[in-house]
Amino acid sequence: MPKRTTIQDVARAAGVSVTTVSRYLNGRYDSMSEKTREKIAAVIAELGYRPNALAKGLKAQRTETVGAIVVNMSYPFCVGFLRAFSRTLGEAGYHLMVAESEGDARRERQLIESFVANRVEAIALQTSGDNNDYLADLAREMPVVLVDRAFAIPNAYAIGTNNRDVSREMAWQLFDLGYHWVVYLTEDARGIPTRTDRLEGYLEACRVALREPVVMRVRRGDPASFRKALAHVAACACKARTAVYTANGLVLMECYRSLRALGYQVPDQLGIATFDEPDWADLVDPPLTCVRQPVEQMGETAGQIITARLRGEEVASGILVVPSSVVMGGSTARD
Repeated sequence: MPKRTTIQDVARAAGVSVTTVSRYLNGRYDSMSEKTREKIAAVIAELGYRPNALAKGLKAQRTETVGAIVVNMSYPFCVGFLRAFSRTLGEAGYHLMVAESEGDARRERQLIESFVANRVEAIALQTSGDNNDYLADLAREMPVVLVDRAFAIPNAYAIGTNNRDVSREMAWQLFDLGYHWVVYLTEDARGIPTRTDRLEGYLEACRVALREPVVMRVRRGDPASFRKALAHVAACACKARTAVYTANGLVLMECYRSLRALGYQVPDQLGIATFDEPDWADLVDPPLTCVRQPVEQMGETAGQIITARLRGEEVASGILVVPSSVVMGGSTARD
């Protein structure tokens, strides 16, 4: 039996989103060019697509389901966000579907399309930034909330934190504690505003403190990049008091044991600090200095925005900044 043509097949062949095809099928041509309509019509005729009558009938019904896409479900930020988000939605009578993109833009697009095909009523996600045009199109049809990576997308909502300011504060406090070098370990920052802002905050602190910035770029899952970075840390630490500041908790988790294995006394010779507050921050000795993000508040706020919109209430779109704070631990204590 030949495979039935799906709406995803039509969208792929026409080079448009599933949402655009759905709008075409429902006669909603606003903001749709004549060229796009003609292209979709031609593809439908060529592929012999026939909308599923049952699915079309169900379309008018509410699913009371919301989708969430995060980069890494083992990441403490994502765990905390999803817990608060799910609780807030549950209190309003909504169910949550969760998926993991692994930071891959193509997989993210596929997951969004899958959620749309399963008729979720809203989506919250940590986006790669490579699907922003598609998300802008989707945001005209349903509530879309960007979390953590706060891109400005028309009609969408974004919830982020003061990455630049609090990263500058963290680095400045490390210099103020007497560390001559603060080595910043980060993944490639290009295109991801959280990474870019945290790096800029660190660089600003270096300029104010009149210290030379030391930025080492690593790739999670690539031991060679971490070995190179830690060799540089050791070279700094053998000359002067040094602190390592990682751009997120996943980077620190991948190199923490190796940092301790360098043999320098923490915190007197080597300080350790990270953006994010890993769930094991208080379990190590000494406890970690970290940037605490308001994860619970961000999850609750995302849930409140979506439930308000689904109730038909007006909510101003744009970027909402919820401030983070530096939490000093024993890993960077003063002499």
